[in-house]
Amino acid sequence: MAAPVLIGIFYDADRVDGRLVLETPSASPIWNRIRQSAAALTSNYSPGADTIRLDWPAILSIIREYSRLQKSLDFRFRAGNDEARERIARFTQQYQQVRAAAREAPQALLSTEEIETRLIKAGFTKRKLKDFQVRDLQRLIALSNGANFSVPGAGKTTVTLALDLLTRKPGQHLLVIGPKASFPAWREVVDECMSPDAPNNNAEQFTILGGSADQIRRVLQGGGTRFVINYDLVIQIPSVISEYLATQPVHLVLDESHRMKAGLASMRGAFLLGVADLPVRRDILSGTPMPQGPNDIQSQLDFLWPGSGLGGQIARGDPPRTVLGNLYVRTTKQDLGLPDPIRHFEHVGMADGQMALYGIVKNEFLRQASMLRFESRVDVPAARRSIMRLLQLSANPTLVLRSIMDDALEINSGILDKVIAEGPSTKMRAVADKARALAKEGRKSVIWTIFTDTIQQMEGMLADLNPVSLYGAVPSGEPTDPSTREGRIVRFHVDPKCQVLIANPAAAGEGISLHHAAHDAIYLDRSYVSTHYLQSIDRIHRLGLKEGVETHIWIYQTLAPAGLGCIDHSVSRRLAQKLRALQQLLNDPDLHKIALDEEKAEDPIAWDIDPEDVRDLIEELEGKVAYDEESGE
Repeated sequence: MAAPVLIGIFYDADRVDGRLVLETPSASPIWNRIRQSAAALTSNYSPGADTIRLDWPAILSIIREYSRLQKSLDFRFRAGNDEARERIARFTQQYQQVRAAAREAPQALLSTEEIETRLIKAGFTKRKLKDFQVRDLQRLIALSNGANFSVPGAGKTTVTLALDLLTRKPGQHLLVIGPKASFPAWREVVDECMSPDAPNNNAEQFTILGGSADQIRRVLQGGGTRFVINYDLVIQIPSVISEYLATQPVHLVLDESHRMKAGLASMRGAFLLGVADLPVRRDILSGTPMPQGPNDIQSQLDFLWPGSGLGGQIARGDPPRTVLGNLYVRTTKQDLGLPDPIRHFEHVGMADGQMALYGIVKNEFLRQASMLRFESRVDVPAARRSIMRLLQLSANPTLVLRSIMDDALEINSGILDKVIAEGPSTKMRAVADKARALAKEGRKSVIWTIFTDTIQQMEGMLADLNPVSLYGAVPSGEPTDPSTREGRIVRFHVDPKCQVLIANPAAAGEGISLHHAAHDAIYLDRSYVSTHYLQSIDRIHRLGLKEGVETHIWIYQTLAPAGLGCIDHSVSRRLAQKLRALQQLLNDPDLHKIALDEEKAEDPIAWDIDPEDVRDLIEELEGKVAYDEESGE
C-alpha cells in the first residue's frame, strides 16, 4: 500500500506568512484542489510547482477545510517547523472555542468579585464598573478574542481597558486602530479610570501614532506599550505595523470595526485580514457591525477568528445571528435605562422650480436604471450621480445646478432661473424655523445633513443663532483652538449664544458626546447608510442623560407628488430594512423600535399632485405652453 501524500506546512517569521510544500510527488489530485482553494482565499498568493506561499490566515483556512479529508483523499498535513506547529495548535484551540460558542455561552472564568478585586489591585480605582460592563467583561475574558457590539455610550473603551488589564501578560502591548474621532476617548480613559500610582506602569497614557514610517517605528520601539493609530495611516505603513505585530506580544483592538467591512476589496481590510493571526489577542468594537447588510460582518469575523470559516458561512447565506452565536457582547439602551427618544416625521412640500427639476432628474435616473437592467455596459457612476442629485434636490436644489452644468445635462433655462429665484428650499427654511423655535425655548439643537455645501448654507441662514459646524475639512486639534473640531464642540457646550451645531454624520457621527448640551436632533436629509443615522442619534441619546430629559428626533422629508416617487421615502424604507437585519443579529429591542417608527411613519407623498401636474409644470417653466388670452388658459 502506497504511503499517503505529505504536504508540509511552514511558517516564515521573517516574511510573516506561510508555505504549503508538496513533499512527496504524486499523481493525486489533492495538490491541484488545494492550489485552487488557495488562489480564491487571498490576493497574496504565490504558487510554484510544489510550493504555495500565502498569508498565514489563508493557510489556516486550508487546514480547516482539508484536514477532515486527509483519510478519504489519502494525504497528510505535516507541521514543517516549530513556529507552524505552535500556531496550528493555537488555531485548533480557538476553532474549538468558536464551534462551542455557537451552541452555548462560554463559562465565566472570573466572578464579579474577582474582577473587581483584580482591577483594584491593577490600579483601576477611579471608576466603578456598571453591572452590565462587568457582565460583558466576564463573557469577553472567557473568549480568546471578542466582539463588543454595545451601543455608543455604554463604555466600550472603559471595558476594553479593563479587559486588557485582566488578560495581559508581562511585556504585552495594546494597539488600538480606529478613526480619528475615537482618539479623544482613548486619550481620556486612562485618567478617568486609573490611579496615577498604579503598579506595573498601568497608568501609562495612550500614545497617538503619527508622522513618517521611521518616526512611528521609533515610537513603537521606544519602550511604550499603549498606542492608538487611525485606519488610513495604517495602510500607509503596512510593513511597520506588521513587523511590530510579529515581534511584540500585542493585543490588537479595532475601534469602529465596521470600517473594515469591505474586506479584501479595500486596502485596510486586506491588510488587517493578512495580519490577523499575529496579535496575541484581537477585539473588535462597533455599535453597528452590520450597517448595510450581512456581508458587512463577514470580514470582521474573519479578522477576529482567522481560518475558522465564519465569514464563509455568511457568504453562503447562513443567518449572521446563527454564525455569530455567543462570540459577542451587546449592551442595549434598555440595559442603560435610557428612555426611548421621541421621533417626529415632518413633511414639507416642494417649490415649483424644485418640483420641476426633481421630475427631470428622476426621469434621468430611471433612464440610467433601465440601462443598468437591460444593457451589459452601463454608466454606473452616472446612475449613482442621479441618486445623489435626487438626495440633493430633496434638501437643497441649488446644489444640483452645479453638477448638472458639469455633466451638460440639458435643462431649460426657465427651470434653472426658477430654482435660483426660489433660493433655499422649503425644507431648509422649515429646518431653520424649527431650530429658531427650539432656541426660543432655550433648547440647543443639532442639525444633520450629508452635504458640506448645505452645512455652509445653513450656517448663513442661521447666523442669528451663532452656529458652529463639523464636517470633513474641519481639522482635529486642541479644545482651546476655536477653529478645530474639538474647539467647536467646546463652544457649543459652553457658549450660551451658540444655539446650533450643524454637522455631517460621516464626519461627526462618531466619538463625540453632545447629550449634555442638546436634546434635539434635526435631520435635514439622511443617506442610505444606517451607521450614519444610528451613530448620529447616539450623540445626544446616551448614558449620562439627566432623569426626566426627553430626546427628540426631528426627521424632515420632502413631499413628492403621487406617482413621481420620493427619495426620502426610499431612504426611510431601506433604513428600516437594514435596521431589521441588525436587530435580528443583535436581538436589540431599541433597534426594533427605531425600525418600527420608520415603518409606521406616513409616506411623504403629496396625494393632491400627480405626474401629469408635474409634466404640465415642467412645460410651463420651459415656455412650451401657449397662453390663450380669451380663455385665460
